[in-house]
Amino acid sequence: MEELSSTNSLLQTALDNHEKHLSDQLADLDSRETSLTERINKLNKTKDDTANDNGNVDASPDDLIEINAGGKQIVAKRSTLTQLKDTMLEALFSGRWEKRLQRDKNGRIFLDVNSTCFQAIVDYLNEMTISSEDNPPDCPSVDDENKHILQTQMELFGLCGSGVDSKIVKDRDHVTLLHEWLGEEDQDGELHLLYRYTRDRKKDSAFHGDFHSKCNDKECTIVIIETTCGTTLGGYTNSPWTSDQDGYSKADKAFLFVLEGSTTPRKLKLMNKQDSQAIYNEATYGPAFGGAHDLYVQGKYVFPQLCGHTYESCPTQKLLEGEGYKIKEMEVFQIVSKSKEEVKKRISLQKPDAMLSKAVSDAIDAKRACLLQAEMEVLHLEDSWEDERAFINNFVTGETKDVISLNVSGTIMSTKRCVLRVAEDSVLAQQFDDTKWTEQGSKGAKNVKEWTPDEVKEWADKIDDVKEDVGSMLKENDVTGVELLALSLDGLKMMGIEKIGTLCLIQKEIKELEQDSNELTLIEHSPYCFGKILDYFRLIELHSQGLMSEEPALPKVQETQKRRFDKVVQYYFPGESSKYILGESKIRPRRWSETS
Repeated sequence: MEELSSTNSLLQTALDNHEKHLSDQLADLDSRETSLTERINKLNKTKDDTANDNGNVDASPDDLIEINAGGKQIVAKRSTLTQLKDTMLEALFSGRWEKRLQRDKNGRIFLDVNSTCFQAIVDYLNEMTISSEDNPPDCPSVDDENKHILQTQMELFGLCGSGVDSKIVKDRDHVTLLHEWLGEEDQDGELHLLYRYTRDRKKDSAFHGDFHSKCNDKECTIVIIETTCGTTLGGYTNSPWTSDQDGYSKADKAFLFVLEGSTTPRKLKLMNKQDSQAIYNEATYGPAFGGAHDLYVQGKYVFPQLCGHTYESCPTQKLLEGEGYKIKEMEVFQIVSKSKEEVKKRISLQKPDAMLSKAVSDAIDAKRACLLQAEMEVLHLEDSWEDERAFINNFVTGETKDVISLNVSGTIMSTKRCVLRVAEDSVLAQQFDDTKWTEQGSKGAKNVKEWTPDEVKEWADKIDDVKEDVGSMLKENDVTGVELLALSLDGLKMMGIEKIGTLCLIQKEIKELEQDSNELTLIEHSPYCFGKILDYFRLIELHSQGLMSEEPALPKVQETQKRRFDKVVQYYFPGESSKYILGESKIRPRRWSETS
């Protein structure tokens, strides 16, 4: 009996342990599901609150959207501009940010862009509305001089992505190559962004807690690094990164790669699949690969030493020496299979659970696979929302007074005042300096469209030689500034103004009022040359706002215009600035608003 009692006790203990283990497993799954539900609810509430605060509840697909694109008026239906879903262009014109959008003095949405390139995009969208899947429109195109600007606009508005949320890998061929390399290891899937160096790295941090907080315990991750010297390289590991226990880890599917910086892109395989030093985990390091640190990140630098220690060697000399290269951007993606069965298979292979029956273990693995995919989807939605907010805040917000309209020898151009002041010590910047600049249309009519009926009456009462009480008539009819500018002779007659002389006088004054409110700053230079300068500074401003990852290329100028362009540049930007813009110096002047 004593032995029976002992075995009963052992059995009960085993059952209790089994129940506790199962309960812990289920509680963990429930906790993760609750957390995901809370995150998606929080995100949806944030979106709803933002739309209520900043949006137009009456926005309709049939709305005609008036756009001032760098000085050119473009009109399109809202439905035309938003037909490419999940793009920044769709977000911009969706209506949910309507109250935040910067406008010119005529109330048009202002975009500080090259108008030729933006018109090419709108032409493409217009053609899409009449095209079938069998006969799609050609991609937007412009002349060779403006191709790089069009490409920038396409990337800015999210119209030509590589299919991956990456600021580094934009070439579809490179994305295809990464998928091929992953497929060779039976590891291919969707790339979901976990970490972005310029977004997530804590300022002035010499360590990598931000990397570890975002990427630890995440299986199947690929690291992509772009250096300031133009090299793009990285590595993949099927084992998770950790920081709680330092040391090497086995990762039998790991490999390194070089996309840019070698003669051709190449994959560098593990020399031995069973090598226990495939990756190195250390709290003060970023991602690190190889027993001899074949590739590792520390501080703001990546150190490649691809000499054939743990991974195959790279024939490019500069990648063999272990020299540090400053990081321009680093991204870490988790590879998530599109197949739920494949995800489930990976989870069950990597996390066997001997305490549970196969049926229960399989069910838990299936739930874990679903949660993993859901987590990636939620993370993608959160990142997309943050990117959208950053795009709106940095690109299309601002005050009307900061939209500068220029008459460049008869050609109308518009830009933001900050663009004209990029080179702080230039003649152009000084012309629009805070201490010298007088707001356009400041002759008393700069905010005509915002006038109330009382202000309209006050304006009318000041008009000389008007015998009838026009001001009172306008106020009685509740005429605002916008309505005043739209008044025709018939409209004035309907309010009771009958005398021909008074009608003509009022019409003349309204016309002058409109002209004053649209006052332009004269620029007496070649529109072609000044436009090139303006386009270049727009790109500089985009780059400074983090909306353009590549350093802007210097202006491309026709040979027949080069001599004139040089003169205009030297006039506006004496000294080091002109040498930089004309390609005679590689050192950007310090007195430029963008930080190098």
